[in-house]
Amino acid sequence: MSNPVKIWDLATRVFHVALIILVAGAFITVNLGDEWMRLHGQIGLTILSLLIFRVFWGIFGGHWSRFSSFSLKPSLVFAYLRNRSINTQTYPGHNPVGSWSSLTMIVCLLLQAITGLCSDDEVLFSGPLVPLLSEQQVEWATFYHSEIGQPLIILLVTIHVVAVIFYKFILKNDLITPMITGFKQTLEAFTSSNDSVTMRIFAMISFCIIFSLIWFYLKV
Repeated sequence: MSNPVKIWDLATRVFHVALIILVAGAFITVNLGDEWMRLHGQIGLTILSLLIFRVFWGIFGGHWSRFSSFSLKPSLVFAYLRNRSINTQTYPGHNPVGSWSSLTMIVCLLLQAITGLCSDDEVLFSGPLVPLLSEQQVEWATFYHSEIGQPLIILLVTIHVVAVIFYKFILKNDLITPMITGFKQTLEAFTSSNDSVTMRIFAMISFCIIFSLIWFYLKV
């Protein structure tokens, strides 16, 4: 008989939804014209706040949201790919491929946000960190942000979406519902993520502090 186990705490679920909306907003605004660049920069600051919070939550959050629960050993990745395991009993949180996928996405989005702060289009937008950098550094950051980072993020998002669809319809492993409800049905008793009211308040206060500091020091 299966048992519902709390895998994803509310803070992690809200983070995912907010990140999806904001990344989509960033790509839309950057293609709408110069008058939208200020909003694009503001969305970028909010994304940066979310990502820094996610790193913080990867240390102090619910059990399965912590990086310590990620299966990052190469041997586990190769074993998972060889066996093509879809056993959710073995990996109630991120499986080895999902662990690396999530970590890669966080790192690449962080790099994209940071290079955005260092970019200068020489027309309407100049990142708040531009005055602190050399001309060569600004040129590199601008090039990476627009020519490397943007297509890389599109590629990673596409792979992520295709993987979720593949798991749901081909491997019959629903990854979407647990991210909405927080619960996953398992046959074994796994550790539940702490999603108490206290943890939710802690997450909200933590994000508000991070968000306030980012916007105070890096406002665009």
